[in-house]
Amino acid sequence: MQATDEPPDLALRSAIDGLLEGASMAELERASARLSAAYRQARPGVRPIVSRADRLAYVAARLPSTFEASRAVLAELRRRAPTLRAESLLELGAGPAPGLWAARPAFPELARATHVEIDRGMAELGRRLLAAGAAGAGVRRTWREHDVGRAREAGAHDLVLLAYVLGEMPAAAGDRAIDAAWDVTAGALVVIEPGTPAGAARALRVRERLIGRGARVAAPCPHGGACPLAADDWCHFGVRVSRSRLQRHLKEGRLAYEDEKYAYVALTRGEPAPCTGRVLRRPSAGPRRRRLRLCTVAGVREELVTRREGARYRAARKIRWGEGWAPAASKS
Repeated sequence: MQATDEPPDLALRSAIDGLLEGASMAELERASARLSAAYRQARPGVRPIVSRADRLAYVAARLPSTFEASRAVLAELRRRAPTLRAESLLELGAGPAPGLWAARPAFPELARATHVEIDRGMAELGRRLLAAGAAGAGVRRTWREHDVGRAREAGAHDLVLLAYVLGEMPAAAGDRAIDAAWDVTAGALVVIEPGTPAGAARALRVRERLIGRGARVAAPCPHGGACPLAADDWCHFGVRVSRSRLQRHLKEGRLAYEDEKYAYVALTRGEPAPCTGRVLRRPSAGPRRRRLRLCTVAGVREELVTRREGARYRAARKIRWGEGWAPAASKS
């Protein structure tokens, strides 16, 4: 990556600000309201983004959040697949290409990226954003404007990413897209969905489908067995996203941040190093104690860590929702 002192999230924000320069605020507000309503309705097979204003509103209001979720997941993949060398990235349903921005910190060896995006206008915004920042520096980039179901046409890539894509597709089409994506995965496949029950169910569907084809689960699960969660529960995580003034305005929010909830699965062809236990909820704190809800090889369980346990307690005070937890007390 081109040397820069600017963190990737700030670099992306600067690129977004440049892209939006001169845009009509009134149009962005109307488009943002339309998109919010469309995403709440969640109609598979119907693309809510149809105009330039819609695309700009998506970039302004949603891109920072999808970037942060992707960055968190890819950083975890890096930890769980330490031998994975990802020199090539295939971003399916790329939109404005947050995947490359998110992948570079975790995989600085990236030298080639292929972005598949059927919406020509969104692909053009992605090109402009990458040209404005360091994320694409030194990476040979190719854009393909076709459906994600034609992933095989892109050929094999070390790292394949589908982020916030399957929810826009009927289930059968999503299954075909996942099969095609796995066929061109040389190293790891990552699927990210919204952290809703429906999004988590899609991630679980991918997990079950590809385990049947020989995939190994790197994250978030500590194992490749059946999901131990109850039917009325769902596996999801959260990442904090700093909001720009424009984001707060478009989302009618007052806080300088928001929490992006996401569900995901990271699968590898090689043997990964999964965590011993995954923290499924924000740890609850009490006087001199921390309670952790964990997914482990033995199933879901609660673990109480008290101050008397010394190092384990200090580790438990630092552990966050979504991180790996080892019985020996440190992050795994």
